[in-house]
Amino acid sequence: MGGASTAYIGSIAGMVANPGLLGQWADSVTRVSIGGMGQVRRSSFVGQDTYQRTDQDLVVQPGGYAFATYGLTKRLALGLAITTPYGYHTRWAEGWEGRAVVQESQLNTYFAQPTVGFRLNDNFSLGAGLIYAFGQYSQSRVLSQYDDPAALAKFDVNGSGLGFSAGLYGRSGDNLAFGISYRSGVALKLNNGTATYANVPARDAGIYPASTSFSSQLNLPNSLSVGLADRITKNLLVTFDFTLTGWSSLDSVNFELAASGGAPGRRVTNSRRYDDALAFRVGAEYQAGSKLTILAGANYDESPVRDEFINPELPDANRLGGSLGLVYQLTERLALEGAYSFAYGQKRTARANISNERLSNISGTYRTVINTASLGVSMSF
Repeated sequence: MGGASTAYIGSIAGMVANPGLLGQWADSVTRVSIGGMGQVRRSSFVGQDTYQRTDQDLVVQPGGYAFATYGLTKRLALGLAITTPYGYHTRWAEGWEGRAVVQESQLNTYFAQPTVGFRLNDNFSLGAGLIYAFGQYSQSRVLSQYDDPAALAKFDVNGSGLGFSAGLYGRSGDNLAFGISYRSGVALKLNNGTATYANVPARDAGIYPASTSFSSQLNLPNSLSVGLADRITKNLLVTFDFTLTGWSSLDSVNFELAASGGAPGRRVTNSRRYDDALAFRVGAEYQAGSKLTILAGANYDESPVRDEFINPELPDANRLGGSLGLVYQLTERLALEGAYSFAYGQKRTARANISNERLSNISGTYRTVINTASLGVSMSF
């Protein structure tokens, strides 16, 4: 539904977008939904000086979800959501002209959100959840100051953090509903990283040790969402969402390298300086028959990345996307769910500033497309 689910109670997955929805499922029915997904995010790059085009390697970023709700009473419900909300896998062809900036990079995040929902009355409910987040990050790049193309720097790290989410859901009449939700930022404390340097000349072993530990912190953003749901006809429901995401918390990702052997401790700086960004989403649910429900949506997401910080690790852009989903009721208590979305990023041009040593970049133009598909089942008992 294009992500427009802050006021949508048709799926228990909505408790992630708005914990306030959970109180609407405070009944004697236990609900479970599980599934997997895959995303292919692919960018192309054309160098400003070389006019040479390079395409990212085709890689699939895996993901998945699991949701469950249980009504303790007619007013109180418990829920659990396990999701993979943030992630990417970027891998450029060997020998490409930006290999000194990034050759390959990957981020995986896993969120577990136990949630409590309370139904105030038939028309209003509220909820709150605790977020435990675990993240894994890796990056590799070529040390281009050496003639050996096998001279590499690689960073691997993982860590965790805590956050929370809260929301309210209400109905004003039989056909119109609204939702308001806030999710806090999460600071992933990455304290057990390993930095390795390969094929470095012996004369520079004191600068680039074979291996050393490092720490970092990744500040994932907060978000505020407001949504509406309007039942146009008996079979058609339309939803609208507006979301403000606080990407400005991600101002940099710095690696604090520990001293190793003769190499002193030092900082590797990765400047970001993101801005807060808006997203606009619209979705629709159409009951095509007693067994088939069709879902569709569209969205526009602003990029938080300023022009001077566009980077081949994640060359983001303003994105326009569309999605389509199907729910088929196999039995009264078992349904099959599938979805697909496509997003197109506008052309972005990066201009490297060689006078700013804190900003590693390469001049050129990026285009990005994103394909995501999911398949799952939902059941009740």
